[in-house]
Amino acid sequence: MTSKQIDEILAKKPLKRYAYTVRTLLQEEELWGLFDGEGWLLMDVDESAEASAFVLFPHEAFAEIFRNQAGYEEYRVTPLDLHEFLEWLEDFERENIMVAVFPTPDLEATVVSATKLKEEFLKAFEQEEDQEG
Repeated sequence: MTSKQIDEILAKKPLKRYAYTVRTLLQEEELWGLFDGEGWLLMDVDESAEASAFVLFPHEAFAEIFRNQAGYEEYRVTPLDLHEFLEWLEDFERENIMVAVFPTPDLEATVVSATKLKEEFLKAFEQEEDQEG
């Protein structure tokens, strides 16, 4: 991926980056998060810090940019299998953890419930099967 492509994608509005992320994860079946040896990066969703969100990225490059520019240098950019992550979403639902999809270094992201994200992936998998079948 060229730096021009990276800049163009980062310039997109949060909902466009969300759609891009879902498409990319379905193709690659891999996502990227930030891990510090003790746990995965969770961002506060609101000022009260009552809700938090797992941070995910469609490509390693975007996770690196976020890590470096948003001040999370103590974290490592770490890949995750999409199918394993889908199982995590069930735990997120129970623990009331949201998902921050593809935040930019200025912390602008689309935040969705684990339930909504899981439903979106399952629907996309079904559509893919229908097209192949």
